[in-house]
Amino acid sequence: MKFNQLKYFLKIAELGSVSAAARELYIAQPALSNQISALEKALEVELFVRTVKGVQLTPAGEKLVHHAGLILRQVENARADVVSDAVSPRGEVRLVIDASKAYTLLPLLVTEAARRFPEVQLKVTDAMSLVAARHIADGNVDMGLIPNAADLNDVEVLPVYRESMYLVGKNLGEGHNGRTILFEQLSDYPLAAPSRPHNIRMHIEQTALENRRPLDFRYEQNSGLGIRCLVNNGIANAIMPRDVMNTELERGELDALKIVQPSIERVQSLVWLKNRPMTTACRAIEELVIEVIAALCEQNVLDGEVMKRAE
Repeated sequence: MKFNQLKYFLKIAELGSVSAAARELYIAQPALSNQISALEKALEVELFVRTVKGVQLTPAGEKLVHHAGLILRQVENARADVVSDAVSPRGEVRLVIDASKAYTLLPLLVTEAARRFPEVQLKVTDAMSLVAARHIADGNVDMGLIPNAADLNDVEVLPVYRESMYLVGKNLGEGHNGRTILFEQLSDYPLAAPSRPHNIRMHIEQTALENRRPLDFRYEQNSGLGIRCLVNNGIANAIMPRDVMNTELERGELDALKIVQPSIERVQSLVWLKNRPMTTACRAIEELVIEVIAALCEQNVLDGEVMKRAE
């Protein structure tokens, strides 16, 4: 198996046509077909099914798309890393951020990364915690910022930030001191929340179980947009970090009450696979994420505390 063969294979898979891939790669079609045949012979599997309309991936081919992408990306990262240093890191960094933090972190993170590290290509994805953890486990990203990562296997975990949970919704101030709500009072409010086993749902349910206070999870929404829509329209309330709805809160459209007695807190951590080497570029972005979170905590944009790093 050769690197060029993997490149050719991915291009054919992308275009669904050997002839179209040959044109884009500036390679004669017979030569390209021979390379793919050699790759199939080396792997002892068929990668494509030939049809009159082009080619389709076999189940083995679909698996190879994933692995080939990772292999070629690792090679590119290695090439960039060996010519990098701490002052001028180079290469691509793929980062997944828990959806609850993306809106708050992205503006400062991407602008600072572009300013400080112009040779680093930072690609950020946001996802609900369950999907984000899967991206990390499958090697689709270099690292992730996700909550309560202690349950994951074969990963390095760097706790970064402890955040508090709020009840967020419309017209919540009545009957409260305007700032907090007792956990036992949450049962009076219909909630929108992700389904199990999303991290925040499991975390809230565990606290409710420990305190023998069942909650009214009336609407299950497995997207941040869906939960935001229901809350903004006054259909339901949500238990979430305050900063998720900072814009609406600042405009006075929503209220946020900090949950107390007991409080609900969770830890956001940077996570990466143990068997994946951290490039200089990844280390630079890791430090930048921590710095950005610390700055937003100081500005009271994030409500929580940056966790001290072990010596």
